[in-house]
Amino acid sequence: MVSNSHGKLWSTSFFFMAIGNLLMATGFYFLIPTLPIYVIDVLHAKTSDVGYILAAYTVSALLIRPFIGIALDTWGRKWIYLISLLIFTLTILLYPLILTFGVLLLLRFFHGFSWGATTTAGMTVVVDIIPPQKRGRGIGYFGISFTLAMAIAPVLALLILETWGYFEMFYIAALFSFCGLVMVLFVRYPVFQTQQVKSRITWKRFIEPKGIPISIPMALFGTTFGGVVSFITLYDKELGLEQAGNFFLILAGGVTVSRLFAGQVFDRYGPTYLMIGGFVANIAGLLFLGLMLNITGFLVAAGLIGLGVGILMPTLQTMVNNVVTVHRRGAANATLITAFDLGIGLGSLGLGYLAEWIGFDGMYLVCMGIAVLSVIYYFWHVRGFYAKNVRHDI
Repeated sequence: MVSNSHGKLWSTSFFFMAIGNLLMATGFYFLIPTLPIYVIDVLHAKTSDVGYILAAYTVSALLIRPFIGIALDTWGRKWIYLISLLIFTLTILLYPLILTFGVLLLLRFFHGFSWGATTTAGMTVVVDIIPPQKRGRGIGYFGISFTLAMAIAPVLALLILETWGYFEMFYIAALFSFCGLVMVLFVRYPVFQTQQVKSRITWKRFIEPKGIPISIPMALFGTTFGGVVSFITLYDKELGLEQAGNFFLILAGGVTVSRLFAGQVFDRYGPTYLMIGGFVANIAGLLFLGLMLNITGFLVAAGLIGLGVGILMPTLQTMVNNVVTVHRRGAANATLITAFDLGIGLGSLGLGYLAEWIGFDGMYLVCMGIAVLSVIYYFWHVRGFYAKNVRHDI
């Protein structure tokens, strides 16, 4: 791999990757707040069925990521990334054809394969482009593209849905994703030196062992985040606040603010101070969601959870890339994101049933308990593991 070892962070390729990812993610986040409404209001399904729809793509993404990790580390990044993004974009065009719950469930499952491949490949490409000494900042800044999409897409999607309808919303989502594909065509992908394929297939080729300890808190965090993104629009309707759009805007604002400084803190001081701040913000936000059933609590929770997301995700991603070699980055990123997908999938599915039993407010208090478990595990094992295994030659 010929990497950007001594270059500047804001290279042309990094810029095109960030813009392309922003546009692709915007198309993706068009679907997150609108599909729960579509499932209940148009397909007349139950609240627990929303969990199946939102978990379906997560399960398929989880299944494909280890294989994509091997492919990236064996054959390189460029064409796997571009083809995955093309399939992801074309699949969005199928949504207007779906009129039954069962077919929608199958489509979401299929769509998850391309989402898992695209995001794993994209994150690996951008790590290759970022200079190693600026990796914390680079990953944090790149993640802002996801954040802006999270802020822009729900508001636009709900506005388009109200003004025109579901078909137009799906088509515009596909257009955003296609524009993202055009952007990443201009990226100068680092030359990848292929390695000889090992004849023996073991689980270690699919999952990076050094990534597992770091991925466990990511999975627990994903569970709580799945409860937020999957059900916050329905919770908003139940409370009669009509603040779902503002929730996503404030959430994205919190993520953006924290990502602007988190990477610099990581590059200078390491991960522990950041992890403490991220854990505290996430736990406090979930507590607000569960106990303060008014506009103030709802929106303050959005900001706090956003701060937590903006700190925890890039910090854990930087950590997992700092403990592996260049030719294991694909597997390491696949391991980490698979854990996050697993958490979101279990959160979307299991928390949907839990909400029917104890209500959304009780569900978010359970999420807070899960977040506390993540804190305990980090200080019990992850902090020491990272200190022993961090590499200084990458």
